[in-house]
Amino acid sequence: MNIGQIKNIKSGKYLINMEMQKYKSFIRNYLLSSSLYDFVFAYAIYNVLFNIRGLSVFEISMLLAWWALAAMLLEVPSGALADYWSRKKMLVIAPAIKSVCFVVWFLADGNFYLYGLGFLFWAIGSSLVSGTTEALLYDELVAFKKKDEYEKVLGQKKFYKHIALAISTVTGGFIAHYNLDWALIFSVIPLLLSAFFALLIRETPKTKSTEEVHYLDYIKLAYREVKSNKVLLIFLLYSFGISIFGNIEEFDQLYYQLSGLPIYAFGLVGFFWSVLNSIGSYYAHKFKKAIWIFYVFPLVAVILLFFVGLKPSIPMIGVLLLAYFITSPLSVLIDSKIQHNVKSVGRATVTSVSALLINLFGVFLTPIFGIISKIWNLQTIYISTSIFLLVFAIWAFTSRKIFALKKA
Repeated sequence: MNIGQIKNIKSGKYLINMEMQKYKSFIRNYLLSSSLYDFVFAYAIYNVLFNIRGLSVFEISMLLAWWALAAMLLEVPSGALADYWSRKKMLVIAPAIKSVCFVVWFLADGNFYLYGLGFLFWAIGSSLVSGTTEALLYDELVAFKKKDEYEKVLGQKKFYKHIALAISTVTGGFIAHYNLDWALIFSVIPLLLSAFFALLIRETPKTKSTEEVHYLDYIKLAYREVKSNKVLLIFLLYSFGISIFGNIEEFDQLYYQLSGLPIYAFGLVGFFWSVLNSIGSYYAHKFKKAIWIFYVFPLVAVILLFFVGLKPSIPMIGVLLLAYFITSPLSVLIDSKIQHNVKSVGRATVTSVSALLINLFGVFLTPIFGIISKIWNLQTIYISTSIFLLVFAIWAFTSRKIFALKKA
C-alpha cells in the first residue's frame, strides 16, 4: 500500500467521522428542542386552574374547542410554509410564540377571554411545529442515509418528550401546590431554551427543482396526494381516530379532582402518565411488523375506559393510565407509515393534513364532551370514548390488509 492510498483511507475515515459528528449533533439538538417544547410546568394544572378560577366544565370545553379550531385553521398553511421556507426557523419561532400563552394566563385572573387569547398563541406555536418536526427529521435522515432509522428516532423523540413531561408535570404539581401562577410563568423558561437548541440545528438545504414550487402549490400537491393515495388516506384516518386520546386527556385533571386526588398529586399522576407513554413510544419500533396491534390495542382500551367511566376513584386513575400506555405505540407506528407513504415534495404539508383532521375532530368533540358532562356527568365522557373506540377497532380490523402492505 503506497502513501497516496494511506492518505485516501485516512481522508475517507475523517470524512465519515465528520459526517457522524454532524448526525449526532443534529439528533442531539433536535431531541433537546422537541423535548423542551413540552417541558411545561403548567401542563400539570391548567385545566383545573380554569375550574378553580371560576370556569365551568362546559366553559373549559369551549376553550378547548377554540384552541382546536385555531390550530385547525393554521395547520395546513403552516405546513406549506415549512415546505416553502425554513423548517429550522419555524422550530425557533414556535416555542417563543407558545411562551406568550402562559404570560397571558398569568395575567388573566379568571378572565375567560384572556384564557382564549392564550390558547390562540399556543395554537399558533403548535401549528408551526406540527408537521414541521416530522418532515425535518425524515428529510434529514434521508440526507444522512439513515432513513430506515426513522421509527427508532421518532420513538426516541416521543420518549424524551414524555420524560420531559414527566419531570415538568411532577414539578409543576408541587409548584402549583404553593402557587398556581408560578406554574404558569415558570413554563416560559424551557420554551425559550427549546428555541435556542432549534437555532443550533444545521438544516440540509432543500433540493432545488427545475420548476419553482410556490407556497400555495404545496397545499395543492398535498391535497392531491391525499386524494389519490388511498393507502395514505387510510393511515391519516387512523391517526384521526386515535387522536381521541388527546381529547379525553384534556378532561383528565377534572377526573382527578372528581376522584378526590389532592392537587399536589396531579403532577405525580402526570409523571407516571409520561413515564408509561415514554416506554410505549421508545419500544414502538419493536412492533413495526405487528399488524394486530392496530386493532387489538384499541380494543383493550375499550374495556379499560369503560371501567374508568363506571366508577371514578383514585384506583381507576391507574386504570386510565394503563389505557394510555397500551395505546402509546400506535401514534409512533402510524406516523411512520404516513411518512413512508408520502411521495410529493410537500411532506410537511401532508403531515399537517393529518394534524388538521385531528384538530377538526377536537373542534367538534370537546364541545360534545362538554355537553355530555352537563347533561349526565364527567365520567360519561370516558364511557362514550370506549364506545367510539369499539367501532374504531372494528374498522381497523376490517382494514388490516392495508396495514399489512409491504409498501406501507
